[in-house]
Amino acid sequence: MTGFRPFFNAVTGETIEYTAGPEECGGELLRLKWSSAPGGGIPEHVHPHQEERFIITAGEARFTINGEARVARAGETLVVPAGVRHSESNPGPAILTGVVELRPALRTKEMFEAFAGLVADGKTTSRGAPRNPLQLGATFWHFRHESRVTSPPVWLQSALLAPLWALAKVFGVRPYYDRWDSRI
Repeated sequence: MTGFRPFFNAVTGETIEYTAGPEECGGELLRLKWSSAPGGGIPEHVHPHQEERFIITAGEARFTINGEARVARAGETLVVPAGVRHSESNPGPAILTGVVELRPALRTKEMFEAFAGLVADGKTTSRGAPRNPLQLGATFWHFRHESRVTSPPVWLQSALLAPLWALAKVFGVRPYYDRWDSRI
């Protein structure tokens, strides 16, 4: 089995360490140990083709699922079906921990590493979007099957990101760089 080092996304306040990668699970599952710092959160998004399962082990998570507020505490599991818009936050004073599973894995491992890598490289806005429009197009369009933000609307994202992605390819801007790989 492949080992993974934990990595941190300073924008979302998340620390992730993979415990089962797509290679070990035939592409069917990505499982990770996850923690969210107090005040951390993930903006509303959707996984068009993946179910996401949160198993809370400590703390209290606040979710919004299809516009409905939900709370999950230690010992509780929350499942977000594919295609359902959702967000997560940790409003509490303590670190929130859990296990997150995404089915199927798709390229989500690389997506989380890319988002955290861009933040660590200082290449994003305060909200985590790449400052370079070509990097924005390259990364967000490349991982559109794994996750999409819900604003701006998907039709507008498609109209803007696809041409930026094509231009990024011309200029050698890649959606993912090997230096972000968390495999040991």
